[in-house]
Amino acid sequence: MPQDATTPDRPSGKPRWLGFAQLTLILLVIVGALYLARAPSRVEHQAAAGSAQAQPVVNVVKPAATEHSLQIDLTGTVSLQGKVTVVSEVVGRVVWVSPDFVNGGSIPANETFIRVDPAKYQLEVQAAEMAVAEAEALLLIAKANAGEGAAPPIGPSEARLGKARAALALAELQLARTEISLPFASRVVTTDLEVGDLVGPSEAVGRQSVLGVVYRSDAVQVRVPIKMDELASLAPAIGRPAKVRTVTGIYDARVARVSSVVAVKTRMAAVFLELADGAAEQSRPVPGTFAQVRILGPERGNVFVLPESAARERDSLWVVRDGALRSFTPRTVGRTAGRTSGRWIVEAFDAGDGVVVSTLSGSREGLKVTTRPASSSQ
Repeated sequence: MPQDATTPDRPSGKPRWLGFAQLTLILLVIVGALYLARAPSRVEHQAAAGSAQAQPVVNVVKPAATEHSLQIDLTGTVSLQGKVTVVSEVVGRVVWVSPDFVNGGSIPANETFIRVDPAKYQLEVQAAEMAVAEAEALLLIAKANAGEGAAPPIGPSEARLGKARAALALAELQLARTEISLPFASRVVTTDLEVGDLVGPSEAVGRQSVLGVVYRSDAVQVRVPIKMDELASLAPAIGRPAKVRTVTGIYDARVARVSSVVAVKTRMAAVFLELADGAAEQSRPVPGTFAQVRILGPERGNVFVLPESAARERDSLWVVRDGALRSFTPRTVGRTAGRTSGRWIVEAFDAGDGVVVSTLSGSREGLKVTTRPASSSQ
């Protein structure tokens, strides 16, 4: 019977050296994997070591203390302090309307611009005059009948005369009211009054009592929203001079009032400017017009005028001292011409090697930096 060639000591029939080769290959693979796993960390470590030696470059300005007259540029709207409703105090038909009493027209002070039919009131004046003459005659008769030197019982006659004179004065007042005028120069907002319209008090003619709406020429004001910190920098704000620019011209003005409340949504106050008296009535801006406003604030000494690019969160800034960043929050005096191209006025402080005006990512307290002068545009 033939015998199997496989010996009992090597049942698989594979050479012994093959197992040693497989074991060696496995060991080489493990060693290679360990090498590759350690190599990136060494590269990162070397890169980190190299970056630690390179200091970021920042642009700085070295401000000099100076004097500065604060100017705050704002925007506002021309508005009115109030309007006046024109009504007739007497009942009657309109017999004449001034050609100036139209939308957009101007009415001089104390000049009649509406006439109501005076015929009825002229007759009432005549009747009152006759009543006065009658009362005066009765008083003379009473005095004559009393006799010379006697105490005349003329009380009723004097009372009758006084009552007649009062009725005459009232009739003359009603007649005067047929000519309607205003004691101030005004501009007409709206009216649709025509000759022949029946006018009078509301209880007599109802809705027809309103003849038009006007406003005082000097009641024009400019309402300007303002931030609370800017308002504080103007203190005291009332009386500050200002310039107002609209489509109709440039006007001198002054701060007349400050709002007593702050807007809920914007958290802003408002100042109200009055135009100077020198502005002609016809050239004054129309209510609703957009206005650019410059308010002149107080003059301050020992201040820095910094570019807005120096401002960081909550009006802090970075100062470079001994080659490292230091955070500092100066005291703000005011700002001019907006937050992009404007200037930031602060009280002077120790600026060290300069104030940083460039953007630096990863900035932190104590970070070592290299400085270079900022360009004129920063």
